[in-house]
Amino acid sequence: MSAAAGKRSRSALKAFLETDNDGAAEVAVADLRAADLQSLGADDPVALQAIREVFAGTGLPDDQEKVRRILRARSEIQKEWGDARDSFLAIGRALIALENILTKAEFAQLRHGTERLFPFSDATATQLRQIARAVDGGRIPVEACPGSYGTAYQITLLTEPQLRVAWERGLIRPDVTRREIMQLRREVSADNVEPSSVGRLDRSKLREERVRMSERRARLAKELASIDHRIAQLDELLLPIIDSEGRVPSDNVAGDRRI
Repeated sequence: MSAAAGKRSRSALKAFLETDNDGAAEVAVADLRAADLQSLGADDPVALQAIREVFAGTGLPDDQEKVRRILRARSEIQKEWGDARDSFLAIGRALIALENILTKAEFAQLRHGTERLFPFSDATATQLRQIARAVDGGRIPVEACPGSYGTAYQITLLTEPQLRVAWERGLIRPDVTRREIMQLRREVSADNVEPSSVGRLDRSKLREERVRMSERRARLAKELASIDHRIAQLDELLLPIIDSEGRVPSDNVAGDRRI
């Protein structure tokens, strides 16, 4: 083999090795990126999964900075949303307190002059009082009360049968939309739990809910199997040191056995 050929071979080998190293580096970077994204969603895996689904087919789920921005914005918005809920509940309670100390005639005058005293109408004041009563009366848990008073008010309009259906469908939650509650009111009659019109059922949503329930059941079954396996291991370790009366001796009697 000529010197020139040997040089070319060594150059080709060097190029090949550099290419291989670059590939390994890219894999390492990808692994780091995946780990970073996983750590970003560690405290909010639901949000991370939602980002993957919302932006499926795009490169955004792999963009660590954009994912971080979305998660940060979500956290800030949820805090402000919660603060908004606390604010309108406080206003409703303040209005109820006024109602309790005023005579009926005085309160009627207050309602008539609501817009001159407060930055909202009497209709809004009525809604805020009704929401506060529903929350303080336990009809709507405060942690499940939406951040929009308009949506929260729609929940207060549900009859008891409708409210039971709302709980069954997972609609009593902070992020429920007004549209979802109004759809429920249209589907379920006020005096019974039967849908008022089968044709109005959103079958696609029911299918989606069934998929979610099936996935949750599978996760719980897997967790239960893991727990059963661990219990079996513990029983196996404990069985030899159970005395004749079925009691487990103390650690000093058990000796050096470790679980």
